[in-house]
Amino acid sequence: MSSQYKVCLLFWADRGSDRRLVNMEALEELLNEGWKILRVDTMPQTELRGHAVTATNVYILEREANDD
Repeated sequence: MSSQYKVCLLFWADRGSDRRLVNMEALEELLNEGWKILRVDTMPQTELRGHAVTATNVYILEREANDD
């Protein structure tokens, strides 16, 4: 049996006066499709010219491949 892998990033984004968690729906959909969380890493907040990029959670997902 072989496995498939995907990476999904989850982070906060400012949308005007709102803060929104980006990619939450995509991660939820992948988990509902049978993907399993293999590992979670965090990339720290980064200062760029003029603005900061929030910390990002990096989800490594795994699913058994269909070898049909």
